Amino acid sequence: MGMFRRQVVRAPDATAVVAADRTLSYGELDARASAVACGLRDRGIGPDDIVAVAIPRGAEMVVAVVAVLAAGAAYLPVDSAQPPDRVAAVLADARPALVLTPAELRALEASSASAAPVADPDPANAAYVIYTSGSTGKPKGVVVPHAGIAHLVAAQRERFGARPGARVLQYASVGFDVAVADLCMALLTGATLVLAPPEGLPPGEPFARFVAEHGVTHVCMPPSALATQPDLALPSVTCLIVAGEAPGRDLVARWSAGRRMINAYGPTETTACATMSAPLTGGPVVPIGAAIPGTGLRVLDETCAPAAEGELYIGGAGVARGYLGCPGATAQRFVADPWGPPGARMFRTGDLVRVLPGGDLLFLGRADDQVKIRGYRVEPAEVEAVLGAHPAVARAAVVARPGPLGAYLVGYVVPRGASVPDLRAHLAERLPAHLVPDVIEVVGYFPSTPNGKLDRAAFAEPARRAPGTLADDLARLFAEVLSVDAVAPDDDFFALGGTSLMATALVSRMRLELAVEEASVATVFDASTPADLAEVLSATDPVDPARGRS
Repeated sequence: MGMFRRQVVRAPDATAVVAADRTLSYGELDARASAVACGLRDRGIGPDDIVAVAIPRGAEMVVAVVAVLAAGAAYLPVDSAQPPDRVAAVLADARPALVLTPAELRALEASSASAAPVADPDPANAAYVIYTSGSTGKPKGVVVPHAGIAHLVAAQRERFGARPGARVLQYASVGFDVAVADLCMALLTGATLVLAPPEGLPPGEPFARFVAEHGVTHVCMPPSALATQPDLALPSVTCLIVAGEAPGRDLVARWSAGRRMINAYGPTETTACATMSAPLTGGPVVPIGAAIPGTGLRVLDETCAPAAEGELYIGGAGVARGYLGCPGATAQRFVADPWGPPGARMFRTGDLVRVLPGGDLLFLGRADDQVKIRGYRVEPAEVEAVLGAHPAVARAAVVARPGPLGAYLVGYVVPRGASVPDLRAHLAERLPAHLVPDVIEVVGYFPSTPNGKLDRAAFAEPARRAPGTLADDLARLFAEVLSVDAVAPDDDFFALGGTSLMATALVSRMRLELAVEEASVATVFDASTPADLAEVLSATDPVDPARGRS
């Protein structure tokens, strides 16, 4: 907290947070957070306690996070947009000492007897807990200490140019560790944190307008999300950071001109970031760069010997403690570092990399079944477990396949009578949107290898999307873009209040979530109901299994 307080002392009247509900100066944020922190300490909250922050994205969410850290505890972000079953599972696993809701936050602030500052936490104390997809079929909580935060901020200052006067967009979901990096980049360097609305920012014109209106200078987003943005100037953005997925050369060439563009890499099991590239220029390869300060990288072969190409291990101050309540999984992935001081550990990332001339690293892919979906690291086993738990499913498997906007998930089921819509509803009630397979294929049997194991590579590629199901997906997107409860297959987009700007947002959502590259605003004007649009898109869509949907 010392870095934050230095910014408060330096410029208490400088703007710290800009949100839809209010704007806070550094002095106001410090005063409110300190009052809440004292209330937390009065409740017995202290070092290594976990406090869940169940507050929608806004100024109060930032007050809550700063307050928890000021009290010496670790914050657990709870994304209210997640399915209730998922939120309940996370809270049951984390067992937080307190769940901060908006009402609880206000009560703590009002009841606090004082706002005396607290001592800086020990670097070994937990700072936050982020849940990630789990190979055992349930999400795992990653416990990250304070030790790596100072190194992360030093890299953000040097590589991103984060400083007073900069305006950092907080774009990622609060449950994604990129949101941690955004908070640090802004509040620990004297910059301004600009919060996207709780409902998010649709790609295209709404995103560009929001960025322009708020003078945003720094944006971090996954390449798949950036790819859906039309060719807009975004003149205020001086630093564009891509993270969560490997960006393509075309994307870099398109967006690096006239600004600093950085490829940042870091698993959830490190303090948000482990490597950063030099400014990208659209060259023949797009590296993930070299280690940030305080981080040690090892590229090891199958015998754990140093190699020019192999699996990446990460050591140093930014390595997480491990998985909350999962000593077995922690021991498997957090291993002894024979090159470090006594007791040092490395995180085994599962990512394959190549050492380039000059020392930068090039990401090659995964050594296991994990995959990145819309910037989130996903364990297909978690999706498999939920899909297979449906009483009408005899057997389930989930496979990641490449698509035009990045990897997507395909679920294969041997059913006991369940329909695909039933399964989609079952998944949507229990999993975040990025974990729900884009395609669910009903099959009669599962292929196996000669030794009897499941042969995932032998599954047939998904069939072409069916117009009826595509119409359901389009109806859902219509409703979300138009902010209405439901849209029928024959409801007209423009009769429901749609505009050309909304149509642009709809097309961007269609390209991102349904992978229909042929969609255009003109198509929406010509076929403005979900049923008609599904028929047009199905008729013009080439039979491309990599983009198929059930």
